[in-house]
Amino acid sequence: MLEELAGRGPILLCLDYDGTISELASRPGLARPVEGVVAALKSLARHGDRVAVAIVSGRPVAELRRMTGLGHAVMFAGVHGLEIVGRGGEAGGGDVHVPEDAARCAPELDRVREWLAQNVPAGAGFEVEDKRLAVALHYRNAEHAAAAALCARFEKFIRGNAPHLRAAHNKMVLEALPAAASKGHALHALSREAGPAFLPVYFGDDRTDEDAFAELVSRGVAVLVGEPRPSLARWRVASPADAARILTALAAALG
Repeated sequence: MLEELAGRGPILLCLDYDGTISELASRPGLARPVEGVVAALKSLARHGDRVAVAIVSGRPVAELRRMTGLGHAVMFAGVHGLEIVGRGGEAGGGDVHVPEDAARCAPELDRVREWLAQNVPAGAGFEVEDKRLAVALHYRNAEHAAAAALCARFEKFIRGNAPHLRAAHNKMVLEALPAAASKGHALHALSREAGPAFLPVYFGDDRTDEDAFAELVSRGVAVLVGEPRPSLARWRVASPADAARILTALAAALG
């Protein structure tokens, strides 16, 4: 289907990272792209008039570049759209763009950091990830009851002490981030960068990707990666490896 779409007109290909082009890992720093996917994306990026490629993630752009090795070859939306790098990247003169309302949240994020420093027990399987524009509490390796209790307290603190932030629940992570941040907003920004002629196609696996799927109900293609679950996505593939095979086939067709 993607080959047919690309044959009819240009597409904007947006890909989540964790759980979509990378398998989920026990720690954030261990997640690496599945075999073949980076080569496929580099190949697709060479057909910029037919495919605009973008990585959309909760991770910062600098981290995504380091982990994928894609550098300036593709567009990026990091920290749920709070960091945007458009076509051409920094090599083409486009810096990482951060919206002003995100920068205004710095004092509240400092309060979140202080609370986590005082309340997250050491050696209990928790990991705090500071993304500068957001702060995430990972609990994949924590005991279930302890994780549930701490997350409930953390979410209550965010609601009561950081009115410009929201609590975002993802797979085994609870994140405090500016209320305006979402992958739906990221998709809009990337669509502006690519241009109105590019039909948006989005692959994602997590609850945060549903914001982007919602934007594609009337125009575009939304693909859920992973096990079946209620979703606004119309299509599904079983795993990141399956997504990589589809992207490799698309690159071969265009090549």
